[in-house]
Amino acid sequence: MKFCKKCGGQVTAELMLILPVFMLMIFFVLEYGNIAYHTVIANHASYEFARIGSLVAVKKPSGRPDRTVITQKVNQAKQKVFGSKAGGIGVNVKVETTGVDPMYKKHRHEDVIITVTYPVHLLFPGTSYVLASEPKREGIRRIKAVTRMPIDKTYLSSDTK
Repeated sequence: MKFCKKCGGQVTAELMLILPVFMLMIFFVLEYGNIAYHTVIANHASYEFARIGSLVAVKKPSGRPDRTVITQKVNQAKQKVFGSKAGGIGVNVKVETTGVDPMYKKHRHEDVIITVTYPVHLLFPGTSYVLASEPKREGIRRIKAVTRMPIDKTYLSSDTK
């Protein structure tokens, strides 16, 4: 087989055409893994914060939930869990009545709803054009995780009438 000296560089030219596309595909796969990892963290944090909120919401038996207490306890937990990064993570607390006991009108069924907004800094070049939240130039994808949990209440036996 004869090789032509004039054909030199063909492999290099083809590599230069294909390599950026191939690298971008690899970056997207790795970035999706990064986003999936942080999505699990955001969902788990939302669940744990809702759990904390449901347990500390009511101070006295048959009492009404105190949103201020829930917010304070959730923010303390957020600071412990995320440390110095806690300032960039948004947590919204909402208390919602889901029903009233038909036998005893004083007994309200209430849920605490925790929304965690978790920013993920995209790591790889080129991925923020597609995967980032607005404004895209920041290179951040904001993940929103919402968890609803019933508030644990105790009722006094004298409250049943």
